Amino acid sequence: MNRLTTRLLAALCAASLPLPALHAQAVTAPPPAAAAPTGTPQQRLDALAAQAPGRLGLTAIEVETGRRIDVNQNERFPMASTFKLAVAGTFLSLVDRKLLRLDQFYTLDERMRVRSEGIATFLPHPGVALSAANLIELMLTKSDNTAADMLTQAVGGPGAVTAWLRRSGIAGQRVDRDTATLILEEIGMAPAAGRSAAETLATVSPPAPWQKDVSGPKVAGFDEDPKDTSTPEAMATLIAKLYRGELLSADSRAFLFSVLERTTTGSNRIRGLLPAGTPVAHKTGTLEGISNDVGIVTLPSGRHLALAVFVKSQPDVPARSRRIAEAARAAYDAFAAGK
Repeated sequence: MNRLTTRLLAALCAASLPLPALHAQAVTAPPPAAAAPTGTPQQRLDALAAQAPGRLGLTAIEVETGRRIDVNQNERFPMASTFKLAVAGTFLSLVDRKLLRLDQFYTLDERMRVRSEGIATFLPHPGVALSAANLIELMLTKSDNTAADMLTQAVGGPGAVTAWLRRSGIAGQRVDRDTATLILEEIGMAPAAGRSAAETLATVSPPAPWQKDVSGPKVAGFDEDPKDTSTPEAMATLIAKLYRGELLSADSRAFLFSVLERTTTGSNRIRGLLPAGTPVAHKTGTLEGISNDVGIVTLPSGRHLALAVFVKSQPDVPARSRRIAEAARAAYDAFAAGK
């Protein structure tokens, strides 16, 4: 019996097996369809912002026209991993100035290895060296923390990222810590004597294997700490400037947004309730009680929406994602007609 025949027989046998779970589902009445949202997009955003617990902030700017819609746009929110967009922008600005290169290789100092889905998970052994282009790919598409800290170090540290933001005309966003320090301070710890922040973090949260959506302790007042925060307006303005090509060369801009289009995290956030097939280039961020998603959404008219959605102080992870998805859809609907 050849391989093809064997596979066909296996498929036929599988098809003849009883399927009790499917049968039970077939005779059960389907859940009622979700009611269509009511009210104008702004009214829907205001209602989402009024929900408790937690705080929602959103700014959406139509890149080509400057038209916008907002809610809590001037409130500061912890960026979590969305700060990595500014790290990428800073690095690429230095590439444009011929001070750095995308094909330049960086060797990982093992004292900087931070848990996340990327280097720590798939490259667990010492001796990791990656090009800047691959580090940016991992940092944005997988939200790799080790790659982010390597790139932050390469550009001169968090202060250099904030300085680039200021030169770019972004006043409402600041970067103060690398990822390892940020996560460590979120749980109220400081680096142990003789250990880096990443090494200390590994003693309470090993760098591999990576576990997603793990709940843990959080220091009181973390969500209101001004460090590593952005207003929705500042983040959306940054994205709009990047997309218009105001901050980077054409090549660097194209590289950045091609990477953001390949993001694998947060499919149930901005993308969650948009029409199927809507192009989205985005970056997510997540910490305990915090979920964010920011990026560019292509509208039916061919125009583009620079969108920043932040949620803080809301414990339930699925509820935060749903809130982001509903807010993103309201913003999308505000501009989808193309008027």
